[in-house]
Amino acid sequence: MTVLTVAIMLTAFVFPRTLVRAQRQQVEETPNDRVLVLPKRGWRGGLPRRYTDEVRATAGVRQALGVRWAGLKLPGKDNVFFASQALDAEPFIAMHHELVAPEAEKQAFVADQATIFVGRELAREQGWKVGDRIVFQSRAYPGEWALSVAGIYDSVRGEWAKRQIWMHYDQLNRALPLDERDRLQFITAQLVEPSHGAAIAKALDLHFDASPVRTLSMEDRVLTAANVGRIGAVLAALDFVSYLILLVVLAILANTLSLNVRERLREFGVLRAIGFGPKHLYLLVLGEAAVLGLAGAALGLLLTYPLIEGLVGPFLTEQMNFPATKVPWQVALAAAAAGVALAMLAAALPAARLGRLEVREALGRVT
Repeated sequence: MTVLTVAIMLTAFVFPRTLVRAQRQQVEETPNDRVLVLPKRGWRGGLPRRYTDEVRATAGVRQALGVRWAGLKLPGKDNVFFASQALDAEPFIAMHHELVAPEAEKQAFVADQATIFVGRELAREQGWKVGDRIVFQSRAYPGEWALSVAGIYDSVRGEWAKRQIWMHYDQLNRALPLDERDRLQFITAQLVEPSHGAAIAKALDLHFDASPVRTLSMEDRVLTAANVGRIGAVLAALDFVSYLILLVVLAILANTLSLNVRERLREFGVLRAIGFGPKHLYLLVLGEAAVLGLAGAALGLLLTYPLIEGLVGPFLTEQMNFPATKVPWQVALAAAAAGVALAMLAAALPAARLGRLEVREALGRVT
């Protein structure tokens, strides 16, 4: 029971630290040659699709891409979460060199609107192969889409887009209600010169200032950093909570190990009587505590990976636009080390008391 408790607490320790690490890593990995054009009044209204051509025609913009969230899901598998977006395939492929796939697969995606481009991690998880035909529904819109897998890519930009599906904008747009068509969530512009990002963002907002739908443009990396900063207090609180969890683990282990030593006084007395010294008993108790902590840490990590990477992470990515949530090996190693270290620390005091115990006193106690 103690091992299970330690495992659960260490899982709770890993979870907030993983979220904090994912947000900070997202800022570091965001390209510095992109400007995002957003609707000034929030996501709900969206942007007219024609804005993409106007952004593309702006001086200093190499390429522009309009994006709309598709909200795809697999029929009968509501618990399987993945990100999905609809866009124009040709500029998408041209802009995203960080998505690595055979050129033939990329061109197959560009050429056929009834296809999708899929991250390898998601494809492996679902058993999809190039050429497979998959039926999708949407969490946001009515209808079904039967789409073929044109290509499977690897992302070399950290965890970004590893469990994602990209589909053609027109394929989604045709199925939408009339009042929902030709709308975008945002436009991303690739710049000729990255250092001109702030100036181009300002120029775009001035261009659309007199339009019915005004825009809020900023550099992609600046926006990502601002989003992280907006929840900075939450991230700091999560970081603090993770350390409080370790104190709870320490208290649980200290209570358990103290009771264990007290209940085994006769056993330790016998060991002293047959020649074991205080140092031997001290190391014995510490060794048992280390095994207990290691078992709890191992079980905790076995629970952590499927819980965070298989359930919570994909849900946060799909529903809250969180970055892909993976448990960093450094965090997993820290949790394992914490489990062992805390168990040994909790055992240090009862082990030290045991070393001062007289043989006659230990054998004379009734357990």
